[in-house]
Amino acid sequence: MPDLIIASSFVPLLALFSDCFTAPSFATFCHVMNGWILCLGRHTVTGVLQASGAIGRKHHTSFHRFFRSAAWAVEDLGLRLLKLVLQLVPEEVPVLVALDDTLGRHTGKRIRAASMHHDPLLSTRTKPVFHWGHLWVVVAVIIQVPAWKKSFALPVLVRLYRPEKLCEQEKRPFFKRTQLAAQMLWVLAAALPQRQMTVVADAAFVNASVFKLLPNNVQFIGRSRLDAALYARPRRQRLGRPRVKGRRLPSPGDRANNATGWWRLEVFVYGKNVTLQVKVFEALWYIVAGGRPMRFVLVRGWPGHDYDDVFVCTDLTKDAKDIVSEFCQRWNLEFTFHEVKGRLGFEEPQNRTERAVERTAPMALWAFTLTVVWYITVGKDTPGARVAILPWYRKSVPAFSDMLAALRRETWRARLFDPLHFKRGTQKSVASLLQAVAYAA
Repeated sequence: MPDLIIASSFVPLLALFSDCFTAPSFATFCHVMNGWILCLGRHTVTGVLQASGAIGRKHHTSFHRFFRSAAWAVEDLGLRLLKLVLQLVPEEVPVLVALDDTLGRHTGKRIRAASMHHDPLLSTRTKPVFHWGHLWVVVAVIIQVPAWKKSFALPVLVRLYRPEKLCEQEKRPFFKRTQLAAQMLWVLAAALPQRQMTVVADAAFVNASVFKLLPNNVQFIGRSRLDAALYARPRRQRLGRPRVKGRRLPSPGDRANNATGWWRLEVFVYGKNVTLQVKVFEALWYIVAGGRPMRFVLVRGWPGHDYDDVFVCTDLTKDAKDIVSEFCQRWNLEFTFHEVKGRLGFEEPQNRTERAVERTAPMALWAFTLTVVWYITVGKDTPGARVAILPWYRKSVPAFSDMLAALRRETWRARLFDPLHFKRGTQKSVASLLQAVAYAA
């Protein structure tokens, strides 16, 4: 292991990735992850290099070369990270997986693989907004911390989406976002053949590209459409070609207009108990899932919504309460996107080569996952771990900002006050800290 600034309790997590790299590239990876977590300014390659304290140990071009052409694969790191995260999920519990995409906004036409994408945060129902940047499809494992009554979505697999026009220009095969998602779900299922998984995603990923190719050990919960064309199961017939679907059934919207059949359901969503009105029924959504029957949950009285909603689940054994509560866990991935963009510089790398684009931004997602895993396993017991208590803000459950602050605090606490670090010389111990504070954004 190279000599790193990062807290010594964090180093064993980095050591788990040694098999994914050559020896020189692994040393570079450790410095990059070290600098990514400690960086207080812009998370460009040079900004991370300064925060890592590795200037003078390796030439700065080796860090650019690490992203541009070094022999390592993004998927290998994601699968190794998956095994680490699953240590926090009991084996008898199905793995809950969140699936979504997020836009990394950029400026500058020389950013490789960038194009115009729909910006969901700035758009409204009547006025769509588009922004220049990269669109990433992300798969994250949701872990629950019962002691805190809180969940976290920890990204493991990620792929870059390229529009069809860009693929034509670069003469590469085009894959829709849903096709990229289906590919990653197959990678996940192949890595965990003995584990049952439940994927939660929004309406954008509820279509035939995903549902008709679901692995056997994967179930799916998503948002359906009120105008979905539903059918009954086909009846058996003695003669002729077997039917693939039965008679046409009322759509979820038609069922919502019927005042009868609603029943009350109390469920814990978004941190509080709410009472909803629901209707539950089974049907074939043939255009999406073929002849596979699915369970639909029509919901009225959703918090903050003035209109009805409908969810669909491929697991017919789940009841309405489980379907609604598990779907709400999807929001943890939105929280993850917010944190990696605001605190870990997900949108800040300015890469101009193809492989560097695919490798650099995911570092922010992996840094988020490693920080949360560190805090939950060992970090919460370190001297540097404490939740900020201010006269105007008191909390007992740590947020990600507290976890990241704890890792940085533990790093510099050991660097400044641990006698083992003083043996190297006080000036050397504080130089990186002074550099980071001086250039903090």
